[in-house]
Amino acid sequence: MKLLTAKLNEPVRSMTRFTIVGLSGTAIQYGWYYLFLYLFHRFSPDMTGLVNVAFTIGYVLEMISNYLLQSYYVFETRPQWKNLGGFVSGRIVNYLLQMLLLYCLMLPQIGMNEKWAGFLAIFIAGIVNYFVLKIFFKKK
Repeated sequence: MKLLTAKLNEPVRSMTRFTIVGLSGTAIQYGWYYLFLYLFHRFSPDMTGLVNVAFTIGYVLEMISNYLLQSYYVFETRPQWKNLGGFVSGRIVNYLLQMLLLYCLMLPQIGMNEKWAGFLAIFIAGIVNYFVLKIFFKKK
């Protein structure tokens, strides 16, 4: 019975840990995004194309720490070439989804400003990312 309970709780434990890492990753990515938005607004008020640059910088900086946290803490595996490739593949999908959401949320019909659009894009894509990454990180 104890083994059965442990198996039943594993998905809940994994999702809880993913949420913790995801929230910290969201804070890291959004913090860098917000900082670069501020800097770009200050030094280049036109902002043509710079929202995407700020978003990409935040994404790349967050991705480095996220890989290690996903490996060790969420999925309890060692970093390996096999899961690094899957992680990067999943993150490319996640990045494209985030950029699409960012673009759509900032369309005039929706009219969300870049600060809120960036946060919502990160949040929604993060939920999708869990299920993509779960495919590549398997315990042995």
